[in-house]
Amino acid sequence: MLMCRLSGARRAFILASVLVLLLFESIASAIIRPPAATNGFRTDRIIVKLSPSANASLLESALNSSGCKSRAAYPSLGNLHVIELPSGVSAEAGLRLIRRLPGVEYAEPDYVLQAARVPNEPRYADGSLYHLFNWGQLGGTVDCDIDAAEGWDLAFDATSVIVSVLDTGTRVTHEDLTANLWRNPGEIAGNGLDDDNNGYIDDVHGINAMNDSGDLTDTFGHGTHVAGILGAVGNNGIGVVGTAWNARIMTCKFLDNQLQGSLSDALECIEYSRVNGARIINASWGGTTTNVFGAQALYDAINSLRQHGIIFVAAAGNFSLNNDAIPRFYPASFDLDNIVSVAATTRDDDIAHFSDYGLNTVDLGAPGYIVLSTWAGHDSSYALDDGTSMAAPQVAAACALAWAKYPGSTYQQIIARVLAGTDPIPALAGKCKTGGRLNLHKVLSQPDPAPHSAPRVIVLGMESGKFRYRVEGVPNGSFHLQTSLDGKSWTPGTTFQMPPSGHLDFDDFMSNGAKLYRAVKTAP
Repeated sequence: MLMCRLSGARRAFILASVLVLLLFESIASAIIRPPAATNGFRTDRIIVKLSPSANASLLESALNSSGCKSRAAYPSLGNLHVIELPSGVSAEAGLRLIRRLPGVEYAEPDYVLQAARVPNEPRYADGSLYHLFNWGQLGGTVDCDIDAAEGWDLAFDATSVIVSVLDTGTRVTHEDLTANLWRNPGEIAGNGLDDDNNGYIDDVHGINAMNDSGDLTDTFGHGTHVAGILGAVGNNGIGVVGTAWNARIMTCKFLDNQLQGSLSDALECIEYSRVNGARIINASWGGTTTNVFGAQALYDAINSLRQHGIIFVAAAGNFSLNNDAIPRFYPASFDLDNIVSVAATTRDDDIAHFSDYGLNTVDLGAPGYIVLSTWAGHDSSYALDDGTSMAAPQVAAACALAWAKYPGSTYQQIIARVLAGTDPIPALAGKCKTGGRLNLHKVLSQPDPAPHSAPRVIVLGMESGKFRYRVEGVPNGSFHLQTSLDGKSWTPGTTFQMPPSGHLDFDDFMSNGAKLYRAVKTAP
């Protein structure tokens, strides 16, 4: 799991032995501290990224001999590993140990993440969903909303797109949510078994990463509130309506009653979402550079999602900060093209007094001040809440509705569509990239994207005696990859399916001389 390849078994054995001794010697002088969250990170775990050439088995041996152990490995999220430390060994000591080992690109604390909700913000029991339709109620300004009603004339069903909500859980029996929850097809509810052998018992609607179970009980309410804004059941005659009337909401719980959760549990939720087909992840949480961020492991994980065409919608933060400066709020401020960072606006199209902003780091705004949605108190519970947490799921739902309406689009095209679908407002001028607040009707009424051209092969570069290539084409479409030595005679080629990202990378070690490649679209 953590070491460079060595030449020869003897050298490998000697080096592994030295590493074991090094770990024992260092742990003997380690700082003693109980395993709990402190100073913004967990003291019982660390996050490690391995280089591509690292030898997993050698480090596995060194870790086991020292009392450390691997809790989880995520090769698809940038080769990240979660390491559990022995009892009494501080995170600082563990980091010093691991960083010395060959094959470790970096090791960092298991940071504690915070939900992007404003605590103790004033509530108003008016019951109005002004963010969807603002006719001036409660002193608001007419049309300071996302034009949901007009948008629903074009699309209101997003059940073809799974959206994963990483949060405090969901009240899965809520009258306005249960019909719109994603259901794991390989799991039988309530039988106490891990039917699909994925390591979780009864993960019918998602997982609880804090205890590795399918118990999604939301004892706070934040996650249930976010889920309702995204996709409370529409046209059922009760409660509220989500931005998408029909949805498939996956729940991944990693935040506790203090609205905090560890980075390692967030990574577990991200990987579960990816493996189980989520196209969009909603992250109504984060942290600033002054307490826990920017965590390289989280950056690498979200960056890896780009290869799978997954959109990551993130709350911009509630510290009234300019995220273009330092400190800034992460993961919303990571410079990745699959992240959509969302500020919060009010019923008057002002930027909310708590909302972070940034001309270069925040993409758009959405209503996030005094928003009514489902709550976790009981099956017919509703409440008002505010924060950029409440703004983000409206954008996630807009992405889902756009993808349902235009299923052949890439994640870049969906994001471009959403960012083009805003109403410019003075309060956001110079405060975000678009200078505008989400308008669902504009998102869904833009022309259908131009048809994709035939797949093409491009050269990414050369490394370690091999060429790296990329095939670009229609997401989920199929193509033949053909080769030639002279550009005249072509092999029949192997058939591949394009990933949802719209591109497929491969290597050629040039063992049989220089080759030419071309991609040919298969017949429908």
